[in-house]
Amino acid sequence: MRTIQKWLLTVLRLLRSRAFAVSGLAALLSVTVYATSASINTVYIHDDDLEEAILIRTSEDDINVILENQGIEVRPADTVAFTGFENQVAEVTITRAFPVSINADGKTLTVHTTGGTVREILSQADVEIDDQDLINKSLSTFVEPDDEIVINRVEYLTSQVEEEIPFEEEIRYTPLLRNGRSEILQAGRTGTLVKTYIERTVDGVVEEATLDGENVVEAPVTQISLVGADVPVSDLNLGYEIVNNVPTTYEKVIKGARATGYSAGSRARGASGNRLEYGHVAVNPKVIPYNSLLYITSEDGSFVYGYAIASDTGIALMDGRIDVDLYYETYRESELNGVKNVNIYVLD
Repeated sequence: MRTIQKWLLTVLRLLRSRAFAVSGLAALLSVTVYATSASINTVYIHDDDLEEAILIRTSEDDINVILENQGIEVRPADTVAFTGFENQVAEVTITRAFPVSINADGKTLTVHTTGGTVREILSQADVEIDDQDLINKSLSTFVEPDDEIVINRVEYLTSQVEEEIPFEEEIRYTPLLRNGRSEILQAGRTGTLVKTYIERTVDGVVEEATLDGENVVEAPVTQISLVGADVPVSDLNLGYEIVNNVPTTYEKVIKGARATGYSAGSRARGASGNRLEYGHVAVNPKVIPYNSLLYITSEDGSFVYGYAIASDTGIALMDGRIDVDLYYETYRESELNGVKNVNIYVLD
């Protein structure tokens, strides 16, 4: 400034004109003052940390320098909106970030944000969610300072549980054993049942289990015991009157017949086509036709096979070595039968 004034005075002396000097000096000073005022910027600063906006005048045009000169610190999560200078006037708005905590997967994460929805905050924090998760706030809710977002992870898991199926016990009374004696005909065996459950877990803890299905992997085997008693083997009841172990009416009787026992397994059929079970016997059809109704007992009544139907035959029967073969549903019972002398009453 002083250099300009010296130069101006020198020029004025040379011109030796007071009026010219005065008018020239005024013009030069005006230009200088304008140039000086034109370099001053006006900045309005709005800061969430401050109660009121502040106004500053500065020759700086770098917003970061302006804020630094004012001692205003901008944290990483804060946002700064700067309008830029227009006619040397600018406006700055600083939005301060606030903390929001996220509790998920056994951890707590703090996120600093200037705002947004719960969904946006979770995305910002790289916290993944799915439709099954439980969240304490709606995803569309806008967060507020010190909000806490709690996420409970929900899963549906499949589990299987094995259970033992107890076996049942069946007692068969039979004349093949002496009264009161017993023998296990078939040993019992427990089965296995697998139950499938759908478990609803929340953060790894099972809160609900729903039975989804059952599958019998191994069926139990019934334990069958033979107990000696004065009862017939056959459970057929053909309706004839029996007195003193003898039918009151019958067509003929074959006394002192040789009777053996046999077994053919489940669902077996005899030569007549009848399904074989207790009460069906094998005969020589030339002597006793198929489907004849019979009553078979020992002479003294110590062994009673009971009512029977002629349903089968065999080689020993056809060549006369035995007279009747009594059917049993188990091989062991056929063994216990051995060879017995019986009377065969042909009823029909």
